Amino acid sequence: MIQLHAPNSLSRKSNIFQLVKQINTVDIIHKYNIANMHRHGRYWVGLCPVHQDKKPSFYTFQDNKCKCWGCGFYGDAIDLVAKVYGLRPIEAARMIARDFGIEVDNRPVSLEARRKAKQLAIEAAQKREIEKIFKQKRDRALEILSLFVRTTNHVLAAGGYQAHYDLAELLHKTDYQEYLTECLLSKDPDLQLMALTAPEVQQWLE
Repeated sequence: MIQLHAPNSLSRKSNIFQLVKQINTVDIIHKYNIANMHRHGRYWVGLCPVHQDKKPSFYTFQDNKCKCWGCGFYGDAIDLVAKVYGLRPIEAARMIARDFGIEVDNRPVSLEARRKAKQLAIEAAQKREIEKIFKQKRDRALEILSLFVRTTNHVLAAGGYQAHYDLAELLHKTDYQEYLTECLLSKDPDLQLMALTAPEVQQWLE
């Protein structure tokens, strides 16, 4: 544990910020389960935890700064933790310092701030789990729909239907399956949810 005794409040704040900023930003992000990051060349990339990001636009750089090219957020790990958990920068810095074994002063993070941070962390983890399950179901539905569309098109091309009624039904099914596929592939979460909860899709996922 690093111990640092500062002579006054201003010095303590300055020291705690300097020490925390030496910690790798990605380590802090992973510590608090803020975002799922993966390496992309020299950078780490993931979905932005500050806004409803659909395409990874959140980057961390070698200078420990992070930036979202979607919402414009820019700052260091202290700024990020403060933003995500609704803390003051000094509260975020103290929390990070304590959780990484850095002791600067004896002033603890307020109980209210810690409760709020813990609750937000739980909610963030639950949200990511829901998104993970949703993506798995969406990918499975797309796989099945793609197979059905290919099979139906093959039947149509081969003339594998007995009457005009069968042909009309096949054409209708093909159009509907292609529509559901387009909805699942869209970036609109409402359209994705509508397609995923369609009875025809639900029966395949059960």
